[in-house]
Amino acid sequence: MINVLMVDEVSSIKAVKEFLTSKSSTNVNIKYSCSDGLEAIKLIKDKYDDFDCVVLSMVLPSLDGMGILKFLKRENLNKKVILYTYNKNMDLLRVLTDYNVLFCLYKGIDLNILEERINDAVNLETSNVPISNNRDMTKEISKLLHDLGMPSHIKGYQYIRDSIALMYNNPDCLGGITKEVYPYIAQKYNTTPSRVERAIRHAIEVSWTRGDYDLMEEVFGHSVDFDRAKPTNSEFLATLADKLSVDNRHIAR
Repeated sequence: MINVLMVDEVSSIKAVKEFLTSKSSTNVNIKYSCSDGLEAIKLIKDKYDDFDCVVLSMVLPSLDGMGILKFLKRENLNKKVILYTYNKNMDLLRVLTDYNVLFCLYKGIDLNILEERINDAVNLETSNVPISNNRDMTKEISKLLHDLGMPSHIKGYQYIRDSIALMYNNPDCLGGITKEVYPYIAQKYNTTPSRVERAIRHAIEVSWTRGDYDLMEEVFGHSVDFDRAKPTNSEFLATLADKLSVDNRHIAR
C-alpha cells in the first residue's frame, strides 16, 4: 500500500478520498491529510517514515506550498512531491527544476491520472531512478537527441532538450505545446515563443535529414506518418517525452 500525505483544501482532499474509496481495487491510501501549511510541517516532522510521498497544493493558510518545498529542501528531506494546483503560471513550473517535485498536475484532471502519478513517483523512488535529478535527465535526453542525429550547437537543441524535460515531469503540458511549453522556454531563454517554435522546427528538420532512419522509425513509427517529410514539433516532443516515461517506468519494474 502506498501511503500519502495530502496537503490541500478540505474539498479536494474529500474528493480524492471518495474517489479512492469508490474503486474496487487501489494501492493508494491518503493516510494523512491537512489543509494548513504549518500543520503539514508538523506532520512531516512527526510522521516522516509513515508516508511515501506528498500531494501538495500551493495555496494554503499559515504557510503556502512553496514554504513547504523550501522546508523540505532546507532540511534535506527527500520525499517525492506531486504538485496539485489550479495555478498554470509558468513561474510555478520552475519549482520542478529547483525542488524535489516529480509531477505537476492541474485540478480538474481525471483522478485516475493522479492515482497513476502517485504510483509512478513511489515506484521510481524505490527503483532509484531519479527522474527529478535534472542532471541525469538532461544526460538521458541529450543522448537520445544525439542518437537521432541532432547537433548540440544549434539553438533548437537546447529548446527541445528543456521542452522534453518539462513535458516528462509535467504530463499536462503534452496537450499545451503552444500555450505552455513555448512560453516557458521563451521566458527561460529571454526570447519569444515564435522564435522557440521556429528553432525547434529547424532542429527537427536537421535531425530528420541526417539521423539514423532505422532508429527514427523505431522511435516514431507508431506516432508519425513517414510518408510526410518529418514530424510536427508537437509529435516530436510528445513522442520523445513519452518514450522516456515508458523506458523509465519499465526500469522501475
